[in-house]
Amino acid sequence: MTVASELRQYPFEPFTGDIPDELIEMVETDPISRVILPDGREAWLVLDYASCCTALSDPRFSRIPLGNTRLPDAGGPRDLNMDGPPHASLRRVASRPFTARRMEYYRPRVQAIVDGLVDDMIAGGQPADLVSSLVAPLPLLVVCEVLGVPAEDRKRFYGWLAGLNSVLAYGSDDASTAQQELRAYLGEQLLAKRAQPGDDLLSAWSADQSTHQLTDTELIDLAMGVLVGGIEINSSATGLRALFQHPEQLAKLQADPSKAAATADEVLRYTTVSSLFRVQVVAEDLELGGVAMKAGDCLMALPWLGNRDPKFFPNPNVFDIDRVQPAPHLTFGFGPHFCLGSALGKMQVEMAIGTVVRRLPNIAPAIPLDELPWRHDRQNCGIASFPVVW
Repeated sequence: MTVASELRQYPFEPFTGDIPDELIEMVETDPISRVILPDGREAWLVLDYASCCTALSDPRFSRIPLGNTRLPDAGGPRDLNMDGPPHASLRRVASRPFTARRMEYYRPRVQAIVDGLVDDMIAGGQPADLVSSLVAPLPLLVVCEVLGVPAEDRKRFYGWLAGLNSVLAYGSDDASTAQQELRAYLGEQLLAKRAQPGDDLLSAWSADQSTHQLTDTELIDLAMGVLVGGIEINSSATGLRALFQHPEQLAKLQADPSKAAATADEVLRYTTVSSLFRVQVVAEDLELGGVAMKAGDCLMALPWLGNRDPKFFPNPNVFDIDRVQPAPHLTFGFGPHFCLGSALGKMQVEMAIGTVVRRLPNIAPAIPLDELPWRHDRQNCGIASFPVVW
């Protein structure tokens, strides 16, 4: 398809934490449109809930790595970015340890990590940076706990993952080196778990190896997926930002701490940390939402715009921690690639926000919210720093 001169560059404006009004209006008026992505590719921009669900679940829409233009090969080691049977077989193995019982087992440990980070933040005095004190280290410590990786190695992880998650560094020599070093490290950890297993994901996956017949390369890729996916949980910061923007909702949570779980759900539905999402490729000629698409077309479905679809969420642009969700939000995805660690991710948001609000009832931003800096070097932007006082 020829690039038309009238196609607009997407994102339409720099990301500053809130979904632009224009995009919200387009959910109803123009839910599927053509844009030019930051890397110069044309793509279908998909915004409405039903079409997002289809794009994220229908096998005719294939996942591809960032910067690639071809459908992934079916051969070689299986990984979580594949489609169809290779992905399904790997996913069955990967999901076994992610039971509700196991996730609840981690709840007291996650709470202890949160409390320890908040203790250190308070001890450091005011103002404190909520991101560096709590939001950034929490998912790293939790994912180390879940994988069974020593938490004292977190500085090494920061260096490796900073390159892997950076849009600017993607494909660079530094990113390649970081990936190789992280793979080697995880390989060493896998061997250590075979010799001395524990109650963690690496141990569980390696213990079942004779049954599921995954190679060490595939197990390391699984661990990489959990690490990279679990390390960037920024909704605790955006959630507190939303509560500061809506003091009546903050007051409701302070009056009833049992609303923390419901608050986390609404935070995940209402907020976003980026203008971008995974690019997919249309595998065959088809129609989506009445729009004709051709094989090879690129597509970007935005789940957080689907979360604002009034057909599925009454008054979708109102932030309400007492909302009764008539449909599941799409923040953790939809279909076969639904986030494996969604329960653990939500738990972290719930505990981080609930603990901060409970222990620091007078917490407030130290700078105007519209002055908060955002990380534009990441696809998953997040707030770069969030000074607070209490």
